[in-house]
Amino acid sequence: MKHSIKYFKIIFFCIFMLTLFGCTTVETLYLQDVEVTGPINQSPIHITDSTQTPSVTFSMRFSYNPEKEMKAKTEGTPKVNEDGFYQVDTIYHDDGTISFKKSNENRYLYRGQNLTWNFASVTAGIDMDIKLSKNFALFAGVNYAGGNNKSLWGGTGGIGLFGVNNGIAFRLDAGFHFQSIAYDAYTIAEIKETSFWGSTYEYVMFYHDIDETTYFDPFVNFTFNTAKKDWVLNIFINGGYSVQSLLDFEPSSIDYDWFFLPPFVVNTTYTNDYRGETTAGFVHFTPGVYFNFAEQGRVLIGARFYYETQLEEVSQNLFILPMMQVDFSL
Repeated sequence: MKHSIKYFKIIFFCIFMLTLFGCTTVETLYLQDVEVTGPINQSPIHITDSTQTPSVTFSMRFSYNPEKEMKAKTEGTPKVNEDGFYQVDTIYHDDGTISFKKSNENRYLYRGQNLTWNFASVTAGIDMDIKLSKNFALFAGVNYAGGNNKSLWGGTGGIGLFGVNNGIAFRLDAGFHFQSIAYDAYTIAEIKETSFWGSTYEYVMFYHDIDETTYFDPFVNFTFNTAKKDWVLNIFINGGYSVQSLLDFEPSSIDYDWFFLPPFVVNTTYTNDYRGETTAGFVHFTPGVYFNFAEQGRVLIGARFYYETQLEEVSQNLFILPMMQVDFSL
């Protein structure tokens, strides 16, 4: 009798474990709406006026973005109803809880703009450029961006190749930006659970995440400048291309405004994430002038023209940022 009870407990435990852990969940993620806050990445402008080495130049740079925001469309949006909204059906359960199920009215591709990029209005940076030989330099720096009630830090680092002859100079820079981006994102998760016995249960969950993350992105710049000691004003032209990551995260915070009692699920989960990364790309061009003061100082004044090339359905492509930079050489 004791052995029978023992075997019965073992069989019951095995059936219970299969029921609890033997089910499978397929989770499909879509990005609903997102706001990001941060500056347009900018690197220092490196003027070449001599090949004297070794030398160190410290730069303080400032720029202002008069635009407040840009809107665009991201990848990985779900199908919506004819009014452009993701529609759900509310399910009321006997135990008093509710859940949401995807509506059959979601048959249309999303045509709107679900990304809002809030720009930092002011960006300031401090950079150091070290010329190690007559043609090679290393540079690094940090920058602060403020606006939209956010304070965000970033920086740059890289290498430079340069040359000067008869008052005409050039420089090629390649490196990376690192920049903190704040985000406020809503994610839709369509979930399909299949139990060990083959029954299915489908529902929708909504995630709302507010956080800040740091991205590393490459850039390349080319600078041409005159270097005439007897000129009051010299000119420079800087141009290049930069990539800027805006969003790449995993949803983690359930939006309880939508889903009051999250289900207790312990099973195997497969995730299909259609959101991908959201990345901007900028072709930029900066003309300007500079003048020397004292023996080791100069001031650069110009305007940065940034043209966005990668985002879809953008509200604006061209951005003009007035800038000033002060250099001190040692």
